[in-house]
Amino acid sequence: MSYLVLARKFRPQVFEEVIGQPHVTRTLQNALKTGRVAHAYLFSGPRGVGKTSVARILAKALNCQEGPGPNPCNRCPSCKEITQGGNLDVFEIDGASNRGIDDIRELRENIRYLPARGRYKIYIVDEVHMLTKEAFNALLKTLEEPPDQAIFIFATTELNNVPLTIYSRCQSFHFRRISPEAMVTHLGRLVEQEQIPYREEALRLIARQAEGSIRDSLSLLDQILSFSPEEINESIIQEILGLVDRRLLLDLGRAVLGGDLKKIMGLVGEVYEYGYDLKVFFKDLVEIFRSLLLVKMGQEQGPLLDLSTEEINEFKEMSAPVSLDTLQDGLHFLVQSEGELRKTGQPRLALEMILLRLARLQEVIPIDSLLQKLEQLEQGTLGGETPIFNSPGRPAADPSLKEERQEYRHPQIMEAVEGPSFSEAQVSALPESPDPVPLPGGINPERLLEHIRKENLPLATYLAHGKLRILDDQTLEWDFQDNAFHLELMEGNGNKKRLEQICQAFFGKKVKVRLLGQAKNGPSGKKSTTDQQSQKKRKVIKETLEQPPIRDILELFQAEVIDVKIPD
Repeated sequence: MSYLVLARKFRPQVFEEVIGQPHVTRTLQNALKTGRVAHAYLFSGPRGVGKTSVARILAKALNCQEGPGPNPCNRCPSCKEITQGGNLDVFEIDGASNRGIDDIRELRENIRYLPARGRYKIYIVDEVHMLTKEAFNALLKTLEEPPDQAIFIFATTELNNVPLTIYSRCQSFHFRRISPEAMVTHLGRLVEQEQIPYREEALRLIARQAEGSIRDSLSLLDQILSFSPEEINESIIQEILGLVDRRLLLDLGRAVLGGDLKKIMGLVGEVYEYGYDLKVFFKDLVEIFRSLLLVKMGQEQGPLLDLSTEEINEFKEMSAPVSLDTLQDGLHFLVQSEGELRKTGQPRLALEMILLRLARLQEVIPIDSLLQKLEQLEQGTLGGETPIFNSPGRPAADPSLKEERQEYRHPQIMEAVEGPSFSEAQVSALPESPDPVPLPGGINPERLLEHIRKENLPLATYLAHGKLRILDDQTLEWDFQDNAFHLELMEGNGNKKRLEQICQAFFGKKVKVRLLGQAKNGPSGKKSTTDQQSQKKRKVIKETLEQPPIRDILELFQAEVIDVKIPD
């Protein structure tokens, strides 16, 4: 006698043997008890979860000589014939190979005849979503008003491809994925029947690879038993299935969380040299970070987390030094990077870069910390006790280093937040008259310039490129000489008017401001335009600086526009 694979040998023969689908089996058993059997059923769900097996059990229960009842007897000729696939009244049709309208027409012709021996003619159509549109349309009328002796049972893995006109004429049952715990228990029971020693962790690894499909788990178990009929353990499964050593995944997870870049490169090299599929390895690594996140959230063993007690304790130890936000950001980064790894022609290089960036992800300053710093800058509270750049989960700065921290200003960060910084020489070089003439009331020009700098730093920055002349107590003049660009900045965006308002507040009376360029129009000293800039460029610069987003950015960060480049 030929060998019978486990998936067929241990196929359920009664509803109680079906794993993980109580919502389906209970409903069908109650329908059989009360005689409320529908003329058409639609079973949907992932592959290998029992759709066709339940369809066969239902067919046996309907045509059982001792029934119909909630379970077939599996002893009468009808039950035995259906189990062996040779019953004349039960037709199993493959929707992928019998998908045309001619096949449906033939089915409609045969359905009119009475059953040969049983109570019903039962049509089990697997992968029904593969039927053509014309075939579905030809089936509509038959489904709506079928003969009393005909029952249809459709099975599909793609419910969304079944037309609504078919769906509405059937009782629909959705089959769920088998939970890891239920699958491990089922596999353990089968292995015990085969009298083969096993480790529970090995069965858990098989269940994890099956991804909720009981048929896939039995196929994997069959393959493993062919390789090692004496014992089932993790090393054998990893060797026969080419799976990544879980210890290697955990070591890499620790290296990433600890920021050990050298170890990360070494482990990736080890994975590559061994010949693992890097894309499969990356998928397993994403699962590791997902488990770390769930453990950090307090999730214990359950449907969301397929880990043993020892693994849960190990994951708790790994996730303890890092924050929940760090794990969440890391998992999000890995998921986003999966497409990058899948499309690249150099997967090893891509994997190395992804993991190196992931290891340094904790060094990135959160945006909420930058916003907090901006608020403190506006309120003048920067330098208090609250550490600005400490993200959740990181140790707070040592209070004893408060003064040192206040004095140290990271150039790139402070430039991004506060705008360009100026040395004492640049500040003191803010425009002043070559021969300072005291203003009315004995006010020194330097006091005016300091007042402008406090009121509007960008404006003072533009003025630093010109020279101040005081004509009288109501007229101030700035000569920009060779700085035509900053002259245009002062002319645009209402800067001149803003300057006059600041000066008016300083003096307490109306003050007129004149802006001079490279050349003056004769003795009158009136403002002239520069020869280096065209009218078109000045117009574009002015319109650009008047844009609300640009103006808001300049005011928010107290920044200076160094140059504006116009593409050809």
